[in-house]
Amino acid sequence: MPQIMFLPEKKSCKAEEGMSLQDAAERAGVTLSFPCAGKGVCGKCIVKVESGSVEFNDNGKIRAGLKKQGFVLACRSKVREDVVILNSSLGDERGQFADALSHMSVDEDLFPGPDDIEPLTSAVTFTVDPPVQGDGLGDRDRFLNAAGEIFKDLPVELPLSVLQRLPDTLRERDGEVSVWHIEKSGVTHIVDVESGKPDRSLGVAIDIGTTTVAIRLVDIDTARAIDTITQYNAQIDRGADVISRISYAKNQERIHEMRSLVLSTINKGISELREKNGKIEARSLRNVAISANTTMTQMFLGINPNYIRLEPYTPAVMGVPLYTAGELGLEVNPCAHVWIAPNVGSYVGGDITAGLLCTDFASGTGDVCLFIDIGTNGEIVLGNDDFLMGCACSAGPAFEGGGIERGMRASAGAIDRLEVDPATGKCRYFVIGGGEPRGICGSGLISLLSQMFEAGIIDQRGKMDKSGKFEPVLALRKNSRFYITERREGYDAGVYVTENDIDNFIRAKAAIFSACLTMLKNVGLSFDDVIKFYIAGGFGRYIEIERAQSLGLLPPLDKEKFLYIGNSSLTGSFMSLLSARHRKKKLELANRITYVDLSVEAGYMDEYVAAMFIPHTNLDMFQRRTVLNAVCN
Repeated sequence: MPQIMFLPEKKSCKAEEGMSLQDAAERAGVTLSFPCAGKGVCGKCIVKVESGSVEFNDNGKIRAGLKKQGFVLACRSKVREDVVILNSSLGDERGQFADALSHMSVDEDLFPGPDDIEPLTSAVTFTVDPPVQGDGLGDRDRFLNAAGEIFKDLPVELPLSVLQRLPDTLRERDGEVSVWHIEKSGVTHIVDVESGKPDRSLGVAIDIGTTTVAIRLVDIDTARAIDTITQYNAQIDRGADVISRISYAKNQERIHEMRSLVLSTINKGISELREKNGKIEARSLRNVAISANTTMTQMFLGINPNYIRLEPYTPAVMGVPLYTAGELGLEVNPCAHVWIAPNVGSYVGGDITAGLLCTDFASGTGDVCLFIDIGTNGEIVLGNDDFLMGCACSAGPAFEGGGIERGMRASAGAIDRLEVDPATGKCRYFVIGGGEPRGICGSGLISLLSQMFEAGIIDQRGKMDKSGKFEPVLALRKNSRFYITERREGYDAGVYVTENDIDNFIRAKAAIFSACLTMLKNVGLSFDDVIKFYIAGGFGRYIEIERAQSLGLLPPLDKEKFLYIGNSSLTGSFMSLLSARHRKKKLELANRITYVDLSVEAGYMDEYVAAMFIPHTNLDMFQRRTVLNAVCN
């Protein structure tokens, strides 16, 4: 019988030949999540085969490149021999599983191919003439003469930081140098000069989210993600959402503070990536691409964001010029030029224009598609080849664990899925990484509230049944609690949700759903006209479709129409880092989008109020879809 070893738990079991990795994990006592009931569509059971092999019944969800690296879905893999399996659920400190999940449902044809690799900064190698006594030429003069022949007599700008190293560099390999450069506005800007042949080309792709910042270290020559790190945006202590942060940044001192906070988050992440991956010199990071929403973009640049929320709601910048990393305060090569994704409007920013690179919008389609990035803000794009419309709504941080008393991000210690006994209300829960739960994340909240509603523990308004029928309910005069874990006294009272938590969630889901419905009605369409529904955002990939639909978060579409694309903002930045064609496409998409301001949109508030119930005041819309899905399945 084959021996199956799971890492990093170091748990193993014997398995009959042909047993699924899903069953083997359960036999070994290893925690894996299967929200789609093992149908291979959610991607949450992704694991990596470290040694040996399995029979993977591919369903097209994992790209060929990832399969070559050993990534498989446990629910669709059968054991044939001894294998060692790396589990994705325990911390994922190196970010490889996050990368895999982000790439899983993105069409491989959308990624830059070998012929597309054209970063902002590239290298050319040439030889500078040796010094001659009495010729009156300095090292800078000889370098510029040689560079002039290479760069077709374009003016060459040599920054001081490069000039300071030039004398030693020219003499290390008898004048042979590799010159990293970028052409901008008819001028060749020198980014770096090193002796001999060029080292590998490295860069970083960055997603500046309201809640988290994700950074990917990239080998540009091979178009490969080396490592990824995600951490909380340090600005979060100054406001959970963009409106709170704009309000906080009311004077120049606080604008500077907010810029410093996000810079510290980014630079800390870059430093950790450099240290973990061979003590890479900051100077070797010569390409940077950034995606962020409009508010985060302005705060990163140190620009007053206050006018974004004041009529006529005008941001300072839509298309951001190329600035150097030194100007921006990034701890990479100071002369590297930084590509920042273009914004569309006050609340539809570069994170969305980057995300659209991961969809059919980037390749052209006649089908009506709907893209939604679910996070602290819900940003939505609707359209096809004929039209593109974008809007945003303030969902708040509930989906990412914020504003929930025992809420947390989807990381080790978070409850991410539950089974609720409909008779008693008692819960069986699943914890990311196993062990004792520390809180509940957004996907866990959806799983819980959906079952609480089905069991009658909460009503359409989210109010709990206080009759005593359900033991986990602690009836209080205000803000009753539902205990997921055993109730305890004192500060560590266990993991629970409150009526206020549920109200925060209902407000968030109502904002998302009503925004989608308003956009469709504006162009005379309904949900039935949508062919593909893209779900983006770090949180988005964990959503259980049926559970989210039962609560009225997601629209009543057939589940086959939903496509998870993970952190598409980061993936779009990754594409932009590598390819001039993708940077051009991003600009084209941004220019095509008509921005819809929901705050002045007739009918939006009516739709929002109608969606402030579970699942909606129009129950027939959801009940008919539920029946249809039951028949189809």
